Amino acid sequence: MEEAIDAVEWKEPAPDGGSQAQIFRLADDRIAVVKFAENPQGPRVLFNEFVSCRLAETLELPINRAVMVRVEASTLTIPKRDKCPAAFNAGIHCGLIRYPDAAKTDPANDLFKRTKNTAELHSVLVFEQLVARSDSRQLLVYPATAPEQSFAAYDYGHAFGGTPAWTEAAVKALPPPPLPGMDAVGGTYTTGDHQRTIIDRLRRMQDEEVEAVIGALGLPRWGVTVEEGRVIAAVVLERARALVKAYDEKYPPKATGKPGDDAARVGGAS
Repeated sequence: MEEAIDAVEWKEPAPDGGSQAQIFRLADDRIAVVKFAENPQGPRVLFNEFVSCRLAETLELPINRAVMVRVEASTLTIPKRDKCPAAFNAGIHCGLIRYPDAAKTDPANDLFKRTKNTAELHSVLVFEQLVARSDSRQLLVYPATAPEQSFAAYDYGHAFGGTPAWTEAAVKALPPPPLPGMDAVGGTYTTGDHQRTIIDRLRRMQDEEVEAVIGALGLPRWGVTVEEGRVIAAVVLERARALVKAYDEKYPPKATGKPGDDAARVGGAS
């Protein structure tokens, strides 16, 4: 089980989102958007966020880094006019490391097109199938005012087919994940070049990596039992293998392009 990081200063409410997340400064001086187990969407949204973001980190994707955050009761004792929702309690919650000077964007936006890691969005699209994300994609660019910028995806509370709550039976019944046939701006994939990077990473994914991500939580936590954690791990691995299989069938070796072609810009998949 991973040790939680202490929240040492409440900053403000997060600007949007159904979980009523709060922004804190952590003991290591990083800033985190913290989702509380008592949030209106239910405690499993924390599990979904943590596991999805940690899997993304394992796969080297531009998605929030997640940490467990310990919030003491004294940290929630702030002026009444600015305080956290009364239902939120001290304890260990899910923190998402905040990107500096970030601005929301979408793939058709010029701000997004200027990012240095634009091509990684092809991999993010495949990742969303891996974790069975059930809501719309959220992207931001950071630092929004700097000459060199990056994009990152965020908000994976609705993973594993839930909205955001899920049941063990529903997760087991998820249909096989489809390999995306179109990119984020409607371009059709005619070769496997753009998706090869993430597929190769999924090909190398080991059972131990997925189990370690879930094991870091020290289940049961956030409304998820140990057995449910095992089910999520098994389903993630099954979906990874299904995506690799779908890719290999659609793009056999003789049909793939040259290595490095996946660095083409998003929207140039056809």
